[in-house]
Amino acid sequence: MNKAKDVALLSLKSNSAANGSLVPIELSADIPFEPKRIFYVYGVPAGDVRGQHAHFTTKQLLICLSGEIRVICDDGKHRNIYTLDSPDKALYIPELVWDECEYILQNSVLLVLSSTSYDLKDYITDYQQFLELKGI
Repeated sequence: MNKAKDVALLSLKSNSAANGSLVPIELSADIPFEPKRIFYVYGVPAGDVRGQHAHFTTKQLLICLSGEIRVICDDGKHRNIYTLDSPDKALYIPELVWDECEYILQNSVLLVLSSTSYDLKDYITDYQQFLELKGI
């Protein structure tokens, strides 16, 4: 199966001890871009889908801090499903990749590191427009 172009599931370093785990994220070493914005999404009912868009220029790194989130990534030719169910997994999504996040569990928390500040003009929210932009 071909993968959506340049999407990558990354393993983050995890330091575990009897009294808990710590996942350090070195911004210059562990993230393939310089983050300009960080946000998290929580309180999403189980089964709901968020995202459903692509970005013209924004790159993102998604980390499920709690719960389970299924992420569909689509580059217009290939569609892949990634399961984020551990805080030591991160999903890198480059620009011009359509993504949809299905919240499998009620307590899911999604942390997002973004390469750009928020700009509504950077969002592509119509899938047909996305395909046209990709020349498909």
